Amino acid sequence: MPEIQNFVITDFKGISKVKIDLKGKSTSPVITLIGLNESGKTTILEALSHFITGNRSVASLFDGPFSKASGIGLIPMHRKAAFSGKVSVAATILLSESDIEAITKVGKKHGIKVDPVPLRKAITVDRRFTFEDSVLTDTTNFWTVHLYTKKGKATKFNLYQRPKTAGSFDFWLNTVNFIQQNLEQVSYFPTFLVEMPSKIYLEEHSEETAINRHYRFALQDILTSIDPDLSIEKHVGQRIKDFREGQDQSTWLSQLLGSPRRTPIDSVFQKMSNTITKEVLGSWHRVFQKSVSIKSIFVDWGIDVERNDLPYATLQVTDGESIYAINERSLGFRWFFSFLLFTGFNKGKAKKTIFVFDEPAANLHAKAQAELLTSFGKIASDGNFVIYSTHSHHMINPRWLSSAYIVENSALDYDGNDAFGLDTKPTQITATAYRQFVSNYPSRSSYFQPVIEKLEYVAPELLGTGPYVVVEGITDFYALSIAISFSKRRRRFHIIPGTGSGSSGPVIGQLLGQGATFVVLLDDDKEGKKAAAKYASEWYLGQDQVLTLNHIDDSFAGMAIERILGRETLDFISARLQLSSPPSKKQVGWYLAEACAASDSGVSALPQAALDQLDIIVRFFESKFSSSD
Repeated sequence: MPEIQNFVITDFKGISKVKIDLKGKSTSPVITLIGLNESGKTTILEALSHFITGNRSVASLFDGPFSKASGIGLIPMHRKAAFSGKVSVAATILLSESDIEAITKVGKKHGIKVDPVPLRKAITVDRRFTFEDSVLTDTTNFWTVHLYTKKGKATKFNLYQRPKTAGSFDFWLNTVNFIQQNLEQVSYFPTFLVEMPSKIYLEEHSEETAINRHYRFALQDILTSIDPDLSIEKHVGQRIKDFREGQDQSTWLSQLLGSPRRTPIDSVFQKMSNTITKEVLGSWHRVFQKSVSIKSIFVDWGIDVERNDLPYATLQVTDGESIYAINERSLGFRWFFSFLLFTGFNKGKAKKTIFVFDEPAANLHAKAQAELLTSFGKIASDGNFVIYSTHSHHMINPRWLSSAYIVENSALDYDGNDAFGLDTKPTQITATAYRQFVSNYPSRSSYFQPVIEKLEYVAPELLGTGPYVVVEGITDFYALSIAISFSKRRRRFHIIPGTGSGSSGPVIGQLLGQGATFVVLLDDDKEGKKAAAKYASEWYLGQDQVLTLNHIDDSFAGMAIERILGRETLDFISARLQLSSPPSKKQVGWYLAEACAASDSGVSALPQAALDQLDIIVRFFESKFSSSD
């Protein structure tokens, strides 16, 4: 199938030019957009929804050419007075060998021989919105598909010339349609879709809201998944209209509700209810691996006589005893319901999908965020992608940082005197690869604070009786954890990070209170030796409970773990982080945290020499605790 390699967004609202790679240096199928409030994350995601394979129901939510509006909402804000130019959402595409074979077969049927070599090169598809004086004048899909063909006994391939005669077979257009039909679908899920209407009106009308339109389309998509011939318009709306004609207008509704002609309408909604129940509850079990109290979800229908007899649908759930309207449930419940409905029916399609989520954690508590994050890894499988935005550390997975972006709006100075965005500079949204941003701007940590909070947090391992090794800090914790993971040996002890050489008193007190077996490991520098004496004196710890690195091996005398890692490790980390200079202590810690999270990936996180040195420490404690069993 054709695969999107990257997106390039140009002159869309506050974006001058932004590129998002899907298939670059990273192989992660999940892309995280990290940024502060008002940084422009939503603008980037909204732009992706306008791509040629964007979901029609979501595209209609925005003030753009997909709705009845003029498209003024797509123009850069500071240029709305008189914008003449193009707004562009483009993608680079590569065809698979099976795609090229399919195109070649179609050409052969029409007596056309195709040169496959040009089709192996990158193809650009560009969704362009052309404006003159801020008026939308044209919407075009521009494709750079270069077909070189020959016919009959011709010996040379030439660029295909499209026929000028109407009705003639257009091989180029046929090829473009084939690519578009098989290209990944972009499915955008804005956070505000959780505000589902209490009544989903089933017909287009003058006062219809964008959100009602979205849910109306969604209900039709559900019916289509059941039977392509099922239609809300034909099998619900038209049946109601046909009955109403010729009936007494004052009693027609009560007559319909008591008539056998109600039965086929009920049947449509029963099919819809069964399908939603199966898909949503099934997705809940697959994604979250646990049961839910909801027994079924059903869709009912009615007629709003105060709105010109508009038919509508309502969504309700039951736990077997009580019935609840979904729009009356908690915000978190509504989000997950919409999320499962959205992902469930999209995943059922043969076409691969790029799921796009805007601030999915906005309405969820920490535990729900963690569950959602886990679900993204499951959704992004079998060729699917997930792109999501966040400013919550609960929604950061260190395994995906190689494909993450830092989004910022240069018009706002969060680190300066304009944190409230009172400056009138034009909006300028950029997206910088996470590693590049950290490398170029290590001091601007407020922009990637959620990552720091995630990397520097370690769930305490204070359950059971140990044994434990208390180390000086988070860098020591991650370095030794990596060594243990790569040793492939059974873990015989747990590591607890302190907050500095002399600050582990509270941890020691808690371990003593538990009666746990533990050892405090400190650097063999001046501060480490001073802290060792302090802990031994204040907590009455024996010589075998407070150790410096020199106690483990004479070669570690006077050293800290960072020095044990060696210069080779610093060069190794610089190369991995794409730094032009040796990494700072913070950058070393951030790298080790990421590497620790991905330590089961099979990719070497540290040079072998560093792993060998760390393994000396690991084997020392394995032996020590083994002999004390």
